[in-house]
Amino acid sequence: MFGFFAFQTYFQDDEVDEALPFFTAGPAPSGIAGDETTEDMADAMNDAMAEDDMPMVDEVDEPMPDMPGPATSQVPKPGVEASEPAEPATETEPAEETQPAEETQPTETEPATTQAQPQIIVEASGSFIDRSHPTEGSAVVLGDGSGQRFLRFEDFRTDNGPDLNVYLSAAPTDAPAGQFDDDFVDLGDLKGNVGAQNYEIPVGLDLDHYSTVAIWCVRFGVVFGVAELTAG
Repeated sequence: MFGFFAFQTYFQDDEVDEALPFFTAGPAPSGIAGDETTEDMADAMNDAMAEDDMPMVDEVDEPMPDMPGPATSQVPKPGVEASEPAEPATETEPAEETQPAEETQPTETEPATTQAQPQIIVEASGSFIDRSHPTEGSAVVLGDGSGQRFLRFEDFRTDNGPDLNVYLSAAPTDAPAGQFDDDFVDLGDLKGNVGAQNYEIPVGLDLDHYSTVAIWCVRFGVVFGVAELTAG
């Protein structure tokens, strides 16, 4: 009996905490042949993750972007009329008897102007779909009329990986993987593989041309997931 408990204690103290393998070779969830992961690529990605000490999940939760709106406009408040200018005084002969003028209390008036509040609207949006890795959530373009726009991810989730960036690409969502970095605008490093996040869009960028959001792995030339932006 003693030997049994001693044997059990030995295994209870033999604790391991091995991380699950992250990338594996095989077909991509997109079903597109070009998104398949070879064994050599999977091993290289896992080695890169280990070298950079990257976590399996890197979660962020950014609030809505701060958008100041267009230049402040001053508009008259409804119901408040501008006062007419007083007529110039004329000289008159003094009256024999005058009564003291009644004192009047100054009346409070509402300010004649008010600051216009910017309104943030959704100019375009789309849902993420899988390419080489499962990817979900939505991408929305937010504007306020000033020309400044942000790309915002909501309910976003994809796999973590080395050198992931956010591209606005001219390639359609079903294009071969190698086309997403032919004609594109780089909005910067992916801030996290899970959660809400914001990316400022260059002023004047034509989103009819760069209409695909791509989560792009710069080091290995792999697109993790994509979303097609449509107006409205």
